[in-house]
Amino acid sequence: MKTFIAVTNPDLRKLLFGSETMAALEAFSEVEWADDRIPFNSERLAEVIGEYDACITTWGSPKFTPEAIQAAKRLKFIGHAAGSVVAIVNSDIYDTEIVVTSANKPLAYSTAEAAVTLMLSGAWRLNEFSSRIKAGGWSDNSKETVLGLTGRTVGLIGLGEISRRVMKLLQGFGVHILLYSRYCTESEAASLGVELCSLDELLTRSHIVSLHNTWTPATEGMIGSRELKLIQPGALLVNTARGAIVDEAALVEELQVGRFSAVLDVYRYEPLPADHPLLQLTNVSCMPHIGGFHGDLKQNLGRFVVEDLKRFIHGQELEGRVTADSYKRLTPH
Repeated sequence: MKTFIAVTNPDLRKLLFGSETMAALEAFSEVEWADDRIPFNSERLAEVIGEYDACITTWGSPKFTPEAIQAAKRLKFIGHAAGSVVAIVNSDIYDTEIVVTSANKPLAYSTAEAAVTLMLSGAWRLNEFSSRIKAGGWSDNSKETVLGLTGRTVGLIGLGEISRRVMKLLQGFGVHILLYSRYCTESEAASLGVELCSLDELLTRSHIVSLHNTWTPATEGMIGSRELKLIQPGALLVNTARGAIVDEAALVEELQVGRFSAVLDVYRYEPLPADHPLLQLTNVSCMPHIGGFHGDLKQNLGRFVVEDLKRFIHGQELEGRVTADSYKRLTPH
């Protein structure tokens, strides 16, 4: 068994492939790293991949082009120590016998925790109050209140690993959860303890709207001017999914009216320019795409893939397998 780790970034090597993870991998496989002394691209991958049985990738790893796939005569396993595999493989990988897995599950746990954190931050106006006290102000107990989270109606758009985890994290707050998903049945919604509804109904009824669907051609711009106008006054919009799901110009326009507030971790183009109008609005909190930053969970991405590789060798069910069907619904970046 011979495994190739197609990672050259020294920080990612250190973060994702610590001593325990490498010891676990080396216990059942020979391991070789991509040469970090020269640019490592898809052409170079095609040149070297032929002698390996497994390949581990992460952010910044080269894509498996048709030439690389053709050269991968022995390859049976690609494990992506990150989320979406679309940056690593095309759909033609499913014309081969190569199994594809990813560490989306631990990454999803991090993003779900971030989403709930941002819900709480926005619902309690933490940035606003923090800025106020730094400027010498205080709160007014006689007339000020916050949206809060307990007992509110929370609308989740999209059903996947992240939103499922968000549902569990919200259980202690006594919220009523609405769900919009094209892939969820009424029976599955009932088993999750949520109410399945249309997108329009979710937007009009929810105190907090949280985006969790993937960015695909079908979902790009799905939250446009019409949809944003359905959000009720005083509500909170949270986006930890992808910026392109929302029409950003329309979002800026609606937020400038001041009917509702937003906490955003993702944007149409990243990094967000310093002069972007979103950064000028007092009813918006902007984060620099930190949803996957949970330390322990992020460091576990490499170990998660290594454990899936070990399961693969022993013919066991894989935790992070990406099937041809699930690939079609993945975010492209």
